[in-house]
Amino acid sequence: MKYPIIITITLILLTSCKKDDTPVRIGVNGWPPCEIWYVAQQQGYFGDVPVQIVRFSAWTDNMKSLYLGNTDITHATYFNALYFLDKGEQAKIVLSSDTIDGGDGLTVKNGISSVSELRGKTIAVEINTDEHFLLYKTLKQAGISLSDVNLLNSSAADGRDHFINNEADAVYTYEPYLSQAASNGGGKIISTAKELPGYMTDTLMASQKLINDRPEEIKTIITAWYKAQAYILANPEESFGLMAANEKMTPEDFAAFYRSFRFFTAEENRSIPSSENFVEVVTEIADFLGIKHTDYENIAVTDFLP
Repeated sequence: MKYPIIITITLILLTSCKKDDTPVRIGVNGWPPCEIWYVAQQQGYFGDVPVQIVRFSAWTDNMKSLYLGNTDITHATYFNALYFLDKGEQAKIVLSSDTIDGGDGLTVKNGISSVSELRGKTIAVEINTDEHFLLYKTLKQAGISLSDVNLLNSSAADGRDHFINNEADAVYTYEPYLSQAASNGGGKIISTAKELPGYMTDTLMASQKLINDRPEEIKTIITAWYKAQAYILANPEESFGLMAANEKMTPEDFAAFYRSFRFFTAEENRSIPSSENFVEVVTEIADFLGIKHTDYENIAVTDFLP
């Protein structure tokens, strides 16, 4: 009579030790840091962790997918990490991945010489995005509030077009739309995110479910991220060719774009969440969004660094 009990216990133990073979779904967009995952996949750096790279054409769709539970990891700025905080599934920052200065900025018509002259003008910008917040910061430095200007809610591409068609006096957007607006709309770039260091930082967000259920696999995936970066550095021609194809760019153009990013090391990441800059930036963004401190105080974790 003892044998059935032993068999049952053995089956329970075997079941509990069985590895989850459901793919970890990583959401990506057309953005150089996102392409690193394809190098990691090609080189087999995920090991025995099943990974599915899910590509989106719009960043908002990528973010929504994570909070709907349809993906497990995605790239997000500090702003997006906070904006989507209460939009569905819970998630945390598991890595501050990279930053780029100057990719976002303000283009104005040639007759405007300074930010302070924008009072009463129409500015195209996408509401509730990084660009909206960066515009707020840029205007604030010039002693202007968002209520002092007329905001034309527009996607990045639409904002460029509104500017070119003289439907807006200025546009706050990101490259390549920023330069396209200036060159085709009779304008010039007068301010960029270089003047606001620390605010345009990309992160990797992992769902709380993944953090709870598969912590060791998150560690493997983040280790793969760093291994792929090292491989790209050692094998640039092959790597840039692979990554550029996804972006529909020449390897040369992609290489220049990729090298404009600064990637944070694992050692830097150990101290970022407690750093003065992180606390200051995240607090200011939260205040802009009307989020209470208690809702985001543990938004970043360092448990999964290699």
